[in-house]
Amino acid sequence: MGYVHSDAKQDNFNLRRYVLRFRYQPINSLSLSAELQYQQNPNKTQYVSQRDYNGTMRYILGEIDNDSFSTTFRINYNINPNLTIQYYGQPFIFRAAYTNFNYVNDLIAKDLNDRVTWYSDGQISSTDGGYLVDEDQDGTADYSFGNPDFAFVQFRSNLVIRWEYNPGSDIFLVWSQGIDGIGDPYNSFSEIIDNQLLSQPPQNTFLIKATYRFVL
Repeated sequence: MGYVHSDAKQDNFNLRRYVLRFRYQPINSLSLSAELQYQQNPNKTQYVSQRDYNGTMRYILGEIDNDSFSTTFRINYNINPNLTIQYYGQPFIFRAAYTNFNYVNDLIAKDLNDRVTWYSDGQISSTDGGYLVDEDQDGTADYSFGNPDFAFVQFRSNLVIRWEYNPGSDIFLVWSQGIDGIGDPYNSFSEIIDNQLLSQPPQNTFLIKATYRFVL
């Protein structure tokens, strides 16, 4: 079990990481382990996009609220000295939502309030799929940018069977499976797993590798 906590000045960004590990070995030839990790890493000045405003480039940032969850499973089974089975699997979910958009004012300013300028409620408004910015508040949008919210899901697994049929000579059977998908950032982790991970068709790869040791 572990916990990591760090904060930046003016609460510009911080990190919270929680790790839980399990290991079980019922017999000498079999071991099972699992590691669960949950992480939060909010940042007030995460890059979003850049737009031209009256000949001046606006580097648009946002306050990102992101969290991720991953679980790693491992199984090692030595049936005998010549035959072993290994399995590795890891689902991973990353979710990010943006609020409190701002733009760079003075890149090297030490104070966060001097470094960026936050858009007021009268300057920015949400639309279907993005945001409109009326920076001079004259009633006409000066520029726009897309909604940066997103979620990413992934699953990776490997199953390896090794058989040493002769001393120094092996046959490997490998099955790899992968799933990648774009989730809905407004769903819970359980909904993302059900809707965007388990419902995705996996990509399967099968490999056979054989080696033979010649004795001269």
